[in-house]
Amino acid sequence: MTPRKMCINLLTENGFLFRRSGGNHDIYFNPETKQMIPVKRHDFNENDMRYILKEAKIKRR
Repeated sequence: MTPRKMCINLLTENGFLFRRSGGNHDIYFNPETKQMIPVKRHDFNENDMRYILKEAKIKRR
């Protein structure tokens, strides 16, 4: 599984919903915390995933 798909799965498991598509990214939104997280579509790697999970306050398994 690619890092982007792993990141999206972790976001959705933790209450984030797909909100909309942007130019080069997708926006995921958590209705409980009112937090929006952009997820890049291209050149996504482990460092991007680590940063997104840190911003979303999600512990990686």
